[in-house]
Amino acid sequence: MSATERTRAGLRVDGHPVGLTVTGTGDPLVLLHGIGRDRTDWFRVAPGLAQQYTVYAIDIEAFGESAAWGERISLGSMAHMVRRTLESVGEHRPVVLIGNSMGGAVALRMHADDPEAVRALVLVSPAGFGADAALGLRLMTVPVLGEVLQRGHMIAATMQVRALFADAALATRELAEASARRMRRPGARRHYLQVIRDLGAWSGVRPEWRQEVLQALAAAGTPTLVLWGDRDVVLPHRHLDAVSATVPHAVPVSLPGLGHAPQLEDPDRFLALVDAFLNEPGLDGRSLEGLADGRS
Repeated sequence: MSATERTRAGLRVDGHPVGLTVTGTGDPLVLLHGIGRDRTDWFRVAPGLAQQYTVYAIDIEAFGESAAWGERISLGSMAHMVRRTLESVGEHRPVVLIGNSMGGAVALRMHADDPEAVRALVLVSPAGFGADAALGLRLMTVPVLGEVLQRGHMIAATMQVRALFADAALATRELAEASARRMRRPGARRHYLQVIRDLGAWSGVRPEWRQEVLQALAAAGTPTLVLWGDRDVVLPHRHLDAVSATVPHAVPVSLPGLGHAPQLEDPDRFLALVDAFLNEPGLDGRSLEGLADGRS
């Protein structure tokens, strides 16, 4: 742990336990993890980001060390939880939101709810730009079947972790065991299914919330970078093709050779792209593509 890292042990927001780590100083930047994951998904990039920003790594509602705030977890309730957490620690400045997978959907929802509170978005293989998703996720939305599939904690955790990476060697047993421990916590499996079923169905990611948040982003013109590994098996890389059509001002960047969690798989490349996007606003998509595949 670095000298500037402050884990808010025992933090409670509106009476609910919240997992939060704050690192660095500067303008605020918020890190939002994917479904079934927690804030440790950012441990490889948070120190680099903290050289310039106050970095808030938050366990989203019902994941990690954060409790559920109500009977049902939804995209709206998760966005509310993140906003209230920031307010509770005195952060009221416009933030940069960086969200991976489900975290990308939460970032989009937060922006749609209050565009002026968001300075920029970095969406990393985010849910929202397309309907199709991995078969395993769609199966989880089916009543009863989803519950049955969750019974094998270690098998499910191993498959989940393997799906994060293009490089199988990175899907370690340690990561799988950590994922399995998370799913054994009281209520974890039920909350996981609630979130999946709120975001999607057997037919794919629900169009209602997708259309609303993307229309809000297109109308606001908030600076947006969308990163997608070209070997993503969770949310297909072809969703990147929809970015320019739905949010014309957004900058889509393909990441050759990477999977669903590029911040874990290639943190240096991830940091270079985020830094260039946030600090050199004149760079176009082609220049960022050069960084993404090592040409620059």
